[in-house]
Amino acid sequence: MQKILPIVTLIASLNANSTLGPIPIYLNTEYRTDSPVIGSIASTLSFNASDIKATGANTFLDFLATVPSVGLHQGSVPAIFMRGGHSNHTLVLVDGVSINSTASINGAVEYGLTSIALNDIKKIEIIKGSGSVLYGSGAIAGVISITTKKGADGKSAAVSTKFGTHNSKTYALSASSGNKNGFVRFTHNKYTTDGIDTRDSDTTNDKDGISNRTTKIKLGNEHFDVSYLESRNRTEYDRCWNDTATVDDCSGNRESNKIMINTNKKISNIWHAKLSLAQTKSNRDTQHGTIFTSGDKYKSTTITILNGIKVDDALFNVGLSQVNDENTTDSKKLSSKDLFINWQKNINDININIGARHTKHNKFGSHTIYNTGTGIGIGKYLDSGFKLTANYSTAFQAPTLFQLFNQPEPSFGAYYGNGNPNLKPETSKNIELGIEKQQDWGLIGIKVYNNKVNNAIAYDTSGGTSSANIPHYFNRDKLSTKGIELSINANIATYNINFSHNYNKSKENDSNTQSIRRPKNTTNLTINKQHGKFNSRIQVIRKSFSIDDNKMLDGYTLVNLSSNYSLNDQVKISLNIKNALDKNYITATDFNGAYNQLGRTIEMGLDYQF
Repeated sequence: MQKILPIVTLIASLNANSTLGPIPIYLNTEYRTDSPVIGSIASTLSFNASDIKATGANTFLDFLATVPSVGLHQGSVPAIFMRGGHSNHTLVLVDGVSINSTASINGAVEYGLTSIALNDIKKIEIIKGSGSVLYGSGAIAGVISITTKKGADGKSAAVSTKFGTHNSKTYALSASSGNKNGFVRFTHNKYTTDGIDTRDSDTTNDKDGISNRTTKIKLGNEHFDVSYLESRNRTEYDRCWNDTATVDDCSGNRESNKIMINTNKKISNIWHAKLSLAQTKSNRDTQHGTIFTSGDKYKSTTITILNGIKVDDALFNVGLSQVNDENTTDSKKLSSKDLFINWQKNINDININIGARHTKHNKFGSHTIYNTGTGIGIGKYLDSGFKLTANYSTAFQAPTLFQLFNQPEPSFGAYYGNGNPNLKPETSKNIELGIEKQQDWGLIGIKVYNNKVNNAIAYDTSGGTSSANIPHYFNRDKLSTKGIELSINANIATYNINFSHNYNKSKENDSNTQSIRRPKNTTNLTINKQHGKFNSRIQVIRKSFSIDDNKMLDGYTLVNLSSNYSLNDQVKISLNIKNALDKNYITATDFNGAYNQLGRTIEMGLDYQF
């Protein structure tokens, strides 16, 4: 904080004489700029606040579960396996800043996914494929970018409540005020549920509950804003270890606080500059039976400068960033300094996007990655509406503090979670080809991709608890993922229809076996219908079989229903039925048994705006 306060003062002084105006256009995630000069090349999904509410989701994890191609796994620790990659290969951003956890066992988001308040989200963009050139480490398989709301013109407030099965309760409050001189916005969210007994091998039949609470305040104007977020998350689960035995009464408690500052200024007619600064402090405590363990404390500080420079009809996006990760308990630090540049231009109806990033890491030295992409729109001269795309990119990702230096607490088992300071960084090469066809009724597209990761980091448990051969992190030779994605978006007879099918083949080294917890085929069909004051939605999700802990997990089909009715401009009631057919299914196993999933859940909700 001592370093942050002088920067806040400087930013505020730079903006003191700025002309106030409307809230600016939100960032285009694919190109990390407000004003791209070319169309989309990557495979992109976009959702606004209305789309999110229509899913009937209570939490951000609930929402991701309605986007099957993301590859969400909901066990005791949430994980994302986008395009068959590892859970740390998807970068999750909130207002342009990564929330991937420095305290995670592998650098994935994990419990950070529970701290994102749905009623505070303006837009979600999901970019599939490598985004490392523009966003840096962690974007090997994709990027999930979340843009939060600012204050609206005038004063407004909203209250939302939901009650449902498993004693689930959701409370959300938001209030904002804005005028030509600036805005202020406050949000508070709490979600609790008794849950279910998640382990089929648990003999105590205890329920594993969840409690998430998030509070945020944000204020600023067109050129400057500052926000503070505080989140508290508790997850109960079965099967953990203390210093005497394996127990079923387990819980993880995560606390995090984040302060973020953004400023932007138009330097000239061709030059637009932005600066963002964020600092996150977090820690995770655990309770294993009667034993309570206080985890290490972590701090992550990110500074990013973006410059958008237009030259004729081309756009240069030039940026500098510095990321400092620190285990403040053990005084371990990692840092990287990055310089990146991206150039985009349309030449003879061909969209060209080229970029490079140079990373200087304090432990692993200097590395350069690059990206080349073309979007070829031939519809103009063939009059057919076809669009061809091609993209090639590379990526670099260093091991985390946890993977390198962690020394486990005795209550976790004497030799569990040991770091390996000799780990090498992961590197990858990704290629993607696509074709789209615009029709009068909608859009149809196909993407084909192939991603190869070298020195992929994994965890070896084969050594048991022997001090001579303890479990540890190590580098696999490679991870190979390839697949095909088909998507259809249509409007037919007042029905909005979205269909997607994803085929993914993910293999470790030269194995012929699919990577764990990655179904080869995932199909989604969503139909929306607006009829007067009713808005109804049905979703059918089909996942093929998968493998975990050398066990075959059956495929399954889920049906989710949601409907809301607007009593007037201020009051809306909703009914959500998830897993309407009460399907019994599991998504993961280990040597302790299987993870049970929720059966049919029913929720009633009320929204009031004033």
